[in-house]
Amino acid sequence: MSSTIDSSPVAPARASLFRRTFSGVTPTGTQSTLGLFFRRLTMATLVLGTSAALTAAFWTVMNVDGWSIPEMAMFVCFVASLPWIVIGFWNGVIGLALLRFARDPLDVVIPCAARVSDDEPITSRAAIVMCIRHEDSQRVVRRLDAILRSLDATGFGDAFDVHVLSDTTREDFAADEREAIEGWRAGLVRQERVFYRRRPVNTGFKAGNIREFLLERGDDYEVMITLDADSVMSGPTILRLVRVMQANPKLGILQSLVVGLPARTAFARMFQFGMRASMRSYTMGAAWWSADCGPYWGHNAAIRVAPFRDHAELPELPGAPPLGGVILSHDQVEAVLIRRAGYEVCVLPEESGSWEDNPTSLPDFLRRNLRWCQGNMQYVKLLGMPGLRLISRVQLLLAILMYVSAPAWIGFMIAGAAQAFGPPSVIGDLDPPGSFPVGLSIGLFLTMLFLTFTPKLMGYLDVVMSDRESARYGGTGPFVAGTAAELFFGFLLAPVVSFSVTVFLIFLLGFGASVGWEAQDRDGHRVGWLEAASKLWPATLFGVALTVTLAYAAPQVLLWASPVLASFLLAVPFTVITSTDALGALAARSRLGATPEEMAPPAEVRAVSDSVPATVRYGAPLAPFRLDGGETGGRLRAMVEEPAR
Repeated sequence: MSSTIDSSPVAPARASLFRRTFSGVTPTGTQSTLGLFFRRLTMATLVLGTSAALTAAFWTVMNVDGWSIPEMAMFVCFVASLPWIVIGFWNGVIGLALLRFARDPLDVVIPCAARVSDDEPITSRAAIVMCIRHEDSQRVVRRLDAILRSLDATGFGDAFDVHVLSDTTREDFAADEREAIEGWRAGLVRQERVFYRRRPVNTGFKAGNIREFLLERGDDYEVMITLDADSVMSGPTILRLVRVMQANPKLGILQSLVVGLPARTAFARMFQFGMRASMRSYTMGAAWWSADCGPYWGHNAAIRVAPFRDHAELPELPGAPPLGGVILSHDQVEAVLIRRAGYEVCVLPEESGSWEDNPTSLPDFLRRNLRWCQGNMQYVKLLGMPGLRLISRVQLLLAILMYVSAPAWIGFMIAGAAQAFGPPSVIGDLDPPGSFPVGLSIGLFLTMLFLTFTPKLMGYLDVVMSDRESARYGGTGPFVAGTAAELFFGFLLAPVVSFSVTVFLIFLLGFGASVGWEAQDRDGHRVGWLEAASKLWPATLFGVALTVTLAYAAPQVLLWASPVLASFLLAVPFTVITSTDALGALAARSRLGATPEEMAPPAEVRAVSDSVPATVRYGAPLAPFRLDGGETGGRLRAMVEEPAR
């Protein structure tokens, strides 16, 4: 890592050495090696200390009357689930502390961004790169048009070209893509800045698509902004990313904070409300210790083209698919490869104009989640890759643990149900009757519940502590009501998601089951009862079996287990009801789960979303795109109107 250099050419060597060792920042804004070492040491101490205390408490509870085989299984599952939960807890706590008590939180976690002004010139040539595969072409054009309009409104639109990189294999979709993009391009004043390229074979999936683009056109650009088909970014946010990249020549990837667009269904609405309110504090806390070894989420990020092309080529994993061969979850691997090459990977933990669509129903969410699960499991083969930074290996490990915690939790419940029938064998001495630590057991249960929900709670607390922030969510009353509804939603969602991951991992590791890269159902559909039952009957059956077992062998546990049991037993009706537009519309009218993008939708959001008032339709009459008083002309085909007053 680079270090601070005295600006004076005649500075004494000893002073220069002192500044290099103990200075807080370098000329490009990177924290000192020593400062990052102490941050990471602090984080490791907090995580290991918390985990040790929880493990000791659980050991004390389990050690009463010796150890049965189910109790040993429960202990192993408990310990396996701790890292992800404890790290999330401290990310949330540290993030809230920075947001509430640091004079400039951004200067703490990414100084180079805090010191970049919004009036600095754009000197880099940049490409807006969107990868698509079997997408609604009108939807794609609508988003790109909003982005290009917003860039033009800043006055710096000429510095950007748009590249649509298609991996579509179906000819009917390909024909629609060509027609929509050519029609849109024909209406632009500067048609030469929009490019469309379709690959005949989608080798390497999305990562392979971008790599081919870099090999063909990489010399033309210094920076690229990567987008998914559901991405939208504002012009000022894109310029912000580019300016930070210009200010820090060693910055290889700068990830923006991505939030959800307004949604129609109740599922997407509640899901993105929880993400929207909690992401800033969680990401701020994670950025505090990950710093220059941060995450890349694969889209809505700025990338320095030359080093990415030269150093981020994905290796082919040994062995056969699904865990071998082509890497499915490319983003975090590319991040650690760029860091290995000496370039920094940072996240910009500030709310800005960076949006995406969220899954509209539980089946859509599970499909996406399992694709990520398979990709993250491939990281096991990358942990020993030569030359990686320690924190980069930690990032890969955390991506694995995110999904390992799910079967650990399900295994804990199964072992607990088996223990309810009485231990088949006991190892160790029996304690006297009545020595069970009831208070410690209840305290441990409540502590684990608090730790699990702390990342969200810290985000909610960050909002309610500020009248201004609460107003952006529709006011304190609606926000608190939305918080309660989202927590209830989370109770019903989390166990089913964990069960689906567990079943998938069994089939993935045991039978080679796999998922592929296909377009998501962006617009969503109402999930019928038969469809929900066909997808969720295993979770429902598991819930029935668990309920019957506990009711027969340990009825006193039913009250404590009721939130988890309800998730399994109500999985089918939960899926059907939350996929409906009617419930989503009812929540919208009452401002339940409202987000800032819904209460005061920016121009870009109004241009692409059908879920906000005075929405803008593709192909509507032409009107200038206005942004902070700016205006751009041109025959562009999406119209932006002022919201209804």
